[in-house]
Amino acid sequence: MILVIGEALIDLIENRYQAGGFNAVVGGANANVALALARRGTKHQFLGRISNDRFGKIIRERLESNHVQLEHSVEAQELTTLAVVSIDSNGVPSYSFYVNGTADWGWTEAELPTDVELENMHATAIQFGCLTMAMQPSSAVIEKWARDHFNQKSVTISHDINMRPALGFDAAEERVRVERLNQISHIIKASDEDIEWLYGLDKGADVDGIVADWIGDTERIVLVTRGADGTSIYRKRTARVDAPSRKINVVDTVGAGDTFCANLLGQLSDVDALGSDPFDRLENLSDADLHEYVRVAAVAASITCERAGCEPPTSADLAETLRSL
Repeated sequence: MILVIGEALIDLIENRYQAGGFNAVVGGANANVALALARRGTKHQFLGRISNDRFGKIIRERLESNHVQLEHSVEAQELTTLAVVSIDSNGVPSYSFYVNGTADWGWTEAELPTDVELENMHATAIQFGCLTMAMQPSSAVIEKWARDHFNQKSVTISHDINMRPALGFDAAEERVRVERLNQISHIIKASDEDIEWLYGLDKGADVDGIVADWIGDTERIVLVTRGADGTSIYRKRTARVDAPSRKINVVDTVGAGDTFCANLLGQLSDVDALGSDPFDRLENLSDADLHEYVRVAAVAASITCERAGCEPPTSADLAETLRSL
């Protein structure tokens, strides 16, 4: 079972065909991952702090109607986080946020599952990242909890870096935070744009050396998504391998990276590559199998890009597309 922890918010998406019009859509990177896992049919739990305001009720209704498991989510008193989203002519979103004092960042140690509760859930992986791990006070609380499990070697920890520069973060400070979280993660996913912003690189700059430092002398797996240019796979024992992307007509890219993460973790769960002694399990993955899992995850993400908003494919949707390739 994959435990996803993090934000569930409302995206107010600008209507490109109606000036001043916005549509309220359930979003948040981690909620999107849970949604994609549910659509795929993978056992999971979403651990979010969901407001009891009207937006929070919309979030809960959307997730429940898609069979996202919320038994361990928290009913929060704070207001729902809002993200205002505009989509450019290439379908790429830009964001501005209303985050001060909202529900997603109020995590306390008492709200997180204990070791016994995780064992009773049969949790094999923790997925986290994006805003939840950037916003205080929640980030420090969750980081300590995740670090304990990393040290115990009890579950696989997957970190989606997923930067949000629109919130005005300092890149140097964020780089320190991200590198610290990478050290307690077994699987890391980043976009090339994430790395370029964090390290002040020109667009298209070589990131191989940075990723090699993240991996160090471990069996950590790093995946760098490059949009239409595919995904680069990094591990200690082999040279970088690039998996091509599927050629599509992009509607927008909202939720594409989240869909990628969910479908990668789902496949790893299917073959028992997640769980205790995580680095040993990842070491046993062949390069060919990992390449195939990344390819399939990228196809799933491409299907999301063909749809407006975060609408991940079901397992049947994905199977049908794969058969057509």
